[in-house]
Amino acid sequence: MKRLIPILMLVALSKNVYSATLNEVVSLVLKNNPEIKKAREETKITYAQYKEAVSKFFPTVKLEYAKTHLSDAPSYTIDIPGLPPSSFAFFGENFYTFKISATQPVFTGGKLILNKEIKKKLHSASFYQFEETINKVLCQARKDFYTAVEAKNSVLIAKEYLRAAESHYKTVKAFYDEGIVARRDLLEAEVNLKEAEESLEKAENAYKVALEALKEDTGYTLKDDDVPVKVEVVEVKKKLEELVRLALENRPILKTLKLEKKAAIKGVKLSYASFSPDVFLNLSYQKTDQYPMNGDFDNVQVSLSVSLPIFEGGYRFFRVEEAKGTKRKIDYTYDKMINSVKLQVTAAYLKLKTARKRIETAKTMVEEAKELLKDSKERYKEHVGTSTEVIDAIAYLTKAKGILNSAIADYNRAVADLEYAIGEELKR
Repeated sequence: MKRLIPILMLVALSKNVYSATLNEVVSLVLKNNPEIKKAREETKITYAQYKEAVSKFFPTVKLEYAKTHLSDAPSYTIDIPGLPPSSFAFFGENFYTFKISATQPVFTGGKLILNKEIKKKLHSASFYQFEETINKVLCQARKDFYTAVEAKNSVLIAKEYLRAAESHYKTVKAFYDEGIVARRDLLEAEVNLKEAEESLEKAENAYKVALEALKEDTGYTLKDDDVPVKVEVVEVKKKLEELVRLALENRPILKTLKLEKKAAIKGVKLSYASFSPDVFLNLSYQKTDQYPMNGDFDNVQVSLSVSLPIFEGGYRFFRVEEAKGTKRKIDYTYDKMINSVKLQVTAAYLKLKTARKRIETAKTMVEEAKELLKDSKERYKEHVGTSTEVIDAIAYLTKAKGILNSAIADYNRAVADLEYAIGEELKR
């Protein structure tokens, strides 16, 4: 829960002006994302439920006032010989009743205490669930951020491809006009130019989709200038075993389930407590003018009541079975989540390692492709190479840059998945 403090501080300090650094994306997501707002409300609900459980320890005080009118008040007639009959009423036709009463639980077999402890643990669990939700949403936001960066770089690569295709087409066209090269070279250059134009259009469309995904995460419409071209690559030096250990220690969902397990154990005890008697202390003061002969009549009552259900159709037995079933279900969920967390860490770590190797390979490919394209252009201008060689070299360079761009994005997305899996942010 301590890690929530800096997160909530980011929410408070977030700005309305968007500048797409990763930290500012995080800040906007924390402020605007509806899933996080929903999780925050859940913590408020569980806190209210906890306070409700605490309030059960206090006495219940009721104030009652009633004004009654009787259409026919019962009366009694006395007939004494030698005297006229006389009658008097037991109740007045119009009377009021005022009553104030207090009921204090004295003994409930632990039901109140157990209920309070259950609600307290569920409230604490909701904080970890809130943190889990934040981590999940931020993971997706970071991945969308890296996808947007990748898409922007893809547009830039496609534009370079188009410029190279246009440059080559102009060279071929000039040679063709001079009768140096065959029409086949010109047609080949035209096809390559069309492919470059289509690649740029696809890249621009993918970039628009990536910006829409970020808009959904942050609640802001991004402009092209807001998205950076380069992002920092986090070097992960921890071993897989250490990352798994961190995940089992820090992952909020596991902490949530641990608290829910403890609450379920107390839930079983609470179900057994329903077989115990309830003892209440009752205090009341009542005042009425219902009895005409007594005027305003008041009365103070003190009683100690004991309630013990004998038969309820098996309700309490079924409640015990339900509580035990709930506990077993949470136990199974916890065991499954441990395996799931280990799998998430392993999968993210292996993706990260694979992407790292691809980055190094792609860097070499880019350098080789640049040299190849340079040589191919020089050979073609000297009429010792073919147009096909130049087009292939352009395509190879474009492919190499695309692989490098994709590998960097995959690496950073794997880092985001890994941070979510272990439950904490890696140093940047």
